[in-house]
Amino acid sequence: MERWLSFQNVRIGLRFLRDLPSCLRHPLRIGEAQSLLRSRLRHRDSNFLAILRRGVFENPASPYLFLFRAAGCTLDDVRELVELEGIEGCLRRLFRAGIYLTVDEFKGRRPAVRGSQSLEVNPDALRNPGSKLHLAASSGGSRSTGTPVLFDLRFIRGCAVNALLHLDARGGAQWEKATWEVPGGGSRFRLVKYACFGAPPSRWFSQIDPSTPGLHPLYAWSMRAMRWGSLLAGVPIPPPVHAPLRDPEPVLEWVREVRALGRVPHIFTFPSSAAALCRLAESRRLSLDPLRFTLSGEPITEARLEVVRRAGARATARYGSVETGPIGYGCLTPTEPDDVHLLSDLHALVQAGADGAAAGLPEKGLLITSLHPQSPFVFLNASMGDEAEMETRACPCPLHSLGWTVHLRRIRSYEKLTGGGMNFAGTDVIAVLEEALPGRFGGVPTDYQMLEEETETGQSVLRLLVHPRLGPMDPGEVVDFFLTSLGSGSTVNRLMETMWRESGLLRVERREPVATKAGKILHFHLMRKPGADA
Repeated sequence: MERWLSFQNVRIGLRFLRDLPSCLRHPLRIGEAQSLLRSRLRHRDSNFLAILRRGVFENPASPYLFLFRAAGCTLDDVRELVELEGIEGCLRRLFRAGIYLTVDEFKGRRPAVRGSQSLEVNPDALRNPGSKLHLAASSGGSRSTGTPVLFDLRFIRGCAVNALLHLDARGGAQWEKATWEVPGGGSRFRLVKYACFGAPPSRWFSQIDPSTPGLHPLYAWSMRAMRWGSLLAGVPIPPPVHAPLRDPEPVLEWVREVRALGRVPHIFTFPSSAAALCRLAESRRLSLDPLRFTLSGEPITEARLEVVRRAGARATARYGSVETGPIGYGCLTPTEPDDVHLLSDLHALVQAGADGAAAGLPEKGLLITSLHPQSPFVFLNASMGDEAEMETRACPCPLHSLGWTVHLRRIRSYEKLTGGGMNFAGTDVIAVLEEALPGRFGGVPTDYQMLEEETETGQSVLRLLVHPRLGPMDPGEVVDFFLTSLGSGSTVNRLMETMWRESGLLRVERREPVATKAGKILHFHLMRKPGADA
């Protein structure tokens, strides 16, 4: 896969450099964005069927074609179901018929077994044939290079429609924009998206120094290509500025500069990062008002939002994944800290329900289906490893009047461990807990456990619990061995390893792993402070 990436990324980078100027030269305006959204919602059914026809029934390599044949279902059957029950009703029926992919099946970790038939799924076979390859990203992988995700600039511009309407609903279409995250396809996606409307982002803060030894050269070359392409378009995207999580001084200085100009600063970042910036401001008795955040990448809780509010800033949630792009934007009259409106023009979403147990999915497990013609993958009832409360309700939020009437809240991953906005696939961590650590320091797999904890200040802390009976050991050596083992599996994991080293999020604690009420010792345990959101 590394070799594939090296050859393909040259071609992708050249195509990106060629097409980026035309993507950025004509900024989206509110009226145009509203019109495009209305059109997408009006044509949901036809968009869904067109993607299904081209990406599945006319694509012999599609794993979904195997699933449809195993279920004895045709495109005409799907069309009839959509006419009778709508897209979501159709999707629930298809799920019960075995037409879905779990996250492990999608990522190729285990075969898709339906009855007596079995298929090894290659994520490449799920790529959207209607999508061009402009920008490369990668999700986390299980002892591999991860799943390459290749975005079409038309899809990014399509997502810019939603981002503009969300910011406009907050009164922020003209806010001064910045991002503060780690280098990679996600941050480049965001910068291009924000450059598609209003003024381009004025700052690009990177939590990892892009020149850090050991990072894949793809990161540096991708940054240069985006910078050159945006200059050719006359919409310059700034070069990255290193602002580590443990020292957000450059971000604070930018906020003060924007405020001094009488403008409103807006930052896309992770909840724990926002909390770190706000704690710094609070320690200096500085108000960050009128700073606004869009937060993503980690659970958003009341504790973290309270830290933001105390500093005079405000924040709303954004929910999405590398593989799908944005899925939901924060409600402005939320019932929960992470209450978001589903972007139903880009995706259809159903839950596994009582039928999920047979597929190994929780009842509230989310199954996503692609609706945008240039989405990177053709997803049909695909699990990304997340679950949530889901409901359709009326609310006074301006996003409801746009046609986004479905709400998601209490969004959690049942498959990944998060920290500092980065996450590792569960299988990656399990291999280190069950094999590497006992092999190096002794004991058995149940002597080790990952604990994610939210502190009183809203900060995310990752603790590696090590049973005291294993005897004396150097905590620094344990952390180093854990991160080295975890980062050795893939390009993305090496980036995450660097992020966790720089942020100092991981700590060793000598105590017995936490057992559930049923007496089970899980590989991961999530702990909230008393009174925090579950």
